Amino acid sequence: MRLFLDSANLSQLQPLLRTGVFYGVTTNPLILRESGLSIAELPSFTQAVLQAGARAVFLQAWGRQTEVLYQCGRFLASIDGRVVVKLTATQEGLSAASRLAAEGVHTCITAVYTPFQALLASAVGATFVAPYLGRINDSGRDGYAIIAKMAESLKHTSSRTEILAASIRSTADLVTLAQEGVRCITFSVPIAERLFQEPMTLEAAEAFEQAIQEVSL
Repeated sequence: MRLFLDSANLSQLQPLLRTGVFYGVTTNPLILRESGLSIAELPSFTQAVLQAGARAVFLQAWGRQTEVLYQCGRFLASIDGRVVVKLTATQEGLSAASRLAAEGVHTCITAVYTPFQALLASAVGATFVAPYLGRINDSGRDGYAIIAKMAESLKHTSSRTEILAASIRSTADLVTLAQEGVRCITFSVPIAERLFQEPMTLEAAEAFEQAIQEVSL
């Protein structure tokens, strides 16, 4: 299982990455804007999270034309070999992803809502495909069932493209997705912090600490 943190807030990311629980970091332009991170800061941000323990960093290419997306993707990939270039599941994004994948760049097709888009991601050689669970559910469809169809389709076609489930709304989503065979999940820092706040576990940890103090007297 590989868990990712969907954030560009370095002060929040660093302590979580140092736990060793999280495989890497995912970002997009909306997240960069929310964190006040500029394009010029992407190289230093990437190195900082890698030094904190991330083993992969997802950076999203921008541009409306294939050539612009492709050149942007090459720039992002040049920052570090552990960068995964994200591109949206548009005609232009898929075209750029195909070219980047042919050059050995790891790519992720994002903003995915239907099973056929997962097959398109596989067809262009994408390393990952990122369906938006929460947003699929918001549209009135069953996000779990749709992602399960994606997983089954990729499995039956012997695809190497992995599902990276995104738009996660609760810790319970992690378990349900894992039961559907999803091995890569990205989610926000607040959800990540909840993973360490199980009340019964905290109660037991405190009881252990109190007991050892009495034993050492």
